[in-house]
Amino acid sequence: MCFKKNKAEKQKKEEKKTKNTEKETPRAVKKELTKKDVTQEETKKTERKKVEAKKADTKTTEAKKADSAEVKAPKERKALYRVVYSKELKVWQIKKDGAKRVIDSKHTKEEALARVRELSENHDSNFVVQKKDGKFQKKANLK
Repeated sequence: MCFKKNKAEKQKKEEKKTKNTEKETPRAVKKELTKKDVTQEETKKTERKKVEAKKADTKTTEAKKADSAEVKAPKERKALYRVVYSKELKVWQIKKDGAKRVIDSKHTKEEALARVRELSENHDSNFVVQKKDGKFQKKANLK
């Protein structure tokens, strides 16, 4: 009988232990989850704040750009024509800055100057004339 009582007591103790562990584990798990949740929420909040700050910065920079655009009109860069002597071809060439191709070529400098004046008046632009050695001779309409 003693043996049966001991067995029964042992079973009761084990049941109590399992009940206690069952009761404790959910609480412990809940506490850990809440800690994790809290840290996740904090990181999410900080990320949201960063995103909002970036949006605010972009809005302010856009507003500044708009204000500066209203105050300062962007300067339009006019086209610049050049009259240059080509030693290889032995002609005066008219070139536009930034272009690869020659616009026109003339045998005399006077013809080239007349053509450049015509182009600059039509396109409201400036021109530069160079000597045969490459030095600047004349800068016209430069402001």
